[in-house]
Amino acid sequence: MTLLDRDNYIHWSRCQVESEVVSDLFWTHPNSNKLLNGFNIVFLMDTTYKTNKYRLPLLEIVGVTSTGLTFSARFVFISSERESNFTWALERFRGLFMTSKGGPQVIVSDKDLALMKAIGIVFPDCYHLLCRFYIQKMCKRSA
Repeated sequence: MTLLDRDNYIHWSRCQVESEVVSDLFWTHPNSNKLLNGFNIVFLMDTTYKTNKYRLPLLEIVGVTSTGLTFSARFVFISSERESNFTWALERFRGLFMTSKGGPQVIVSDKDLALMKAIGIVFPDCYHLLCRFYIQKMCKRSA
């Protein structure tokens, strides 16, 4: 947290009720925030599962520029892949948009039901699409 403060990162955290252990941590670089507000139409969201040294799910939110390039918009360590954790993270994400609509027009994600529900709660007017990779994977399973 000290390093995030020192380098002027935008960040939020929350702790477990019974202790002072950080359960969720949201952070972004200030330059990413400028990109987020310059290119605020399409975002991709995916969670990597316990592949980091903290053994926590990492939600990465990636933005897409008008020329098709991508940029890392946000990172969130979450203690569990529950709807409440994703909702907390997406509410922090929504709060950084400077537009009157306060959010993206399109979000692409995998078929994580908790994330899908949280997207519907926090961004109800947004188009939510499933990633083509996961759609193809599902079609191969059913064939």
